Amino acid sequence: MTSRRKLLKGIGAASTITLAGCSGDGDGSGDDGDSSTDTADKSGDQGTTVGDSDGSSDDGQHFGISMKSMGQAGLFVQGLAGKWYTQDMDDVEITILDAQFDASKQTQDAINLINQGIDGLLLNPYDANASAQIAEKAAEEDVPVMNFDTATLSNDIKLGALFGQYRGGEVAAERFTDMMDEQGMDSAKVITSVFNFSSSTSQQRLYGFTENVPDGVEVVSRVESNGTAEDTAPKMQNALQANPDVDAIYSNNVGSGMGALQALDQFGQYYKKDHEDHVMSFGIDGGPELNQRIKSGYYDFAVDQPLHMYAPLTLELMWDYLEGGDDALPQVGDTVTPGEDLSLENKEVFGVKPWEEQFWGPAEMVEYEADDETWWPWMKCAHAMITEDNADASYLYGNVARAYEDQN
Repeated sequence: MTSRRKLLKGIGAASTITLAGCSGDGDGSGDDGDSSTDTADKSGDQGTTVGDSDGSSDDGQHFGISMKSMGQAGLFVQGLAGKWYTQDMDDVEITILDAQFDASKQTQDAINLINQGIDGLLLNPYDANASAQIAEKAAEEDVPVMNFDTATLSNDIKLGALFGQYRGGEVAAERFTDMMDEQGMDSAKVITSVFNFSSSTSQQRLYGFTENVPDGVEVVSRVESNGTAEDTAPKMQNALQANPDVDAIYSNNVGSGMGALQALDQFGQYYKKDHEDHVMSFGIDGGPELNQRIKSGYYDFAVDQPLHMYAPLTLELMWDYLEGGDDALPQVGDTVTPGEDLSLENKEVFGVKPWEEQFWGPAEMVEYEADDETWWPWMKCAHAMITEDNADASYLYGNVARAYEDQN
């Protein structure tokens, strides 16, 4: 087995990548509800056959990255980040699997790849329970599996690197509370806008917000959509007509946020933050276009995850595990600090440095708990708050996606 240290000496030719399945058109039906698709549509040039790759030598390493989908900008960046990070390592082969928001497809494709023989699997599960089959099969074949961004409910997961969906809503509530205090507001009427509310991710993002706002906040309406701007906007217009005196709109994904802005524009209430009639608009996740709206002052803020850092982080952890076993991984109770305990290399890809600002940490190591059970060590990643001041920063995933699109 080629160690991580030896791999760093193998810099030269680019690694290879295969993408299993089509990218899809990003209909917003997935767990994340990220509706931006311009960048994702370019994923089709990465290949469509699982394991069809000739770039890795016999003594190299082969990793799978199983994505719930590659058909949306945030997910596309998450998956491709594994390729970008290893493109200067000729001993590393990356195979990306696109589940297209289908739990059965994700399970079957991942098991097929495990059967072909890989050194490790990075799993971004569509379904927390269904993906346990993948982890179980991998354990039978002695293939380590690590989660990133979303969670698998299985004790066979070695470690997970994610921010936490409930925490995203909680952070938005804290920021909104500060905004109310700054404006001397004791009460506020809020419309919430959520994607695919049957999704546990969407529910956690909503409850993280509603359960942590001040008592004076009244949720006057909840708009449910498929997470795209196109589906959200007309429903939000109806909510605005019924509640013309609303003070704020909380959106739990980027597509819902864009739809809210479109509705405000069509309703004649699309004003910048310094206007007296501005309706506070904010939520979880930035994006290529939404970041520009934040920069312009129309969208107040977005809680942004380190989406493009998850796969590189998990690869670094996987290399440590393959070299030193469980003891080489961060332990529950530790605090993992960038630059001290774990760091991503500050590489340049397509003219930008996506990992220059490592806002994923410091990250506390805790137990991941769900359904009244404890599952695996959770590296509780940090977040970035997108505001007017940093909305054009190169380290935000939406701007990484925009830079990639400009180059391809």
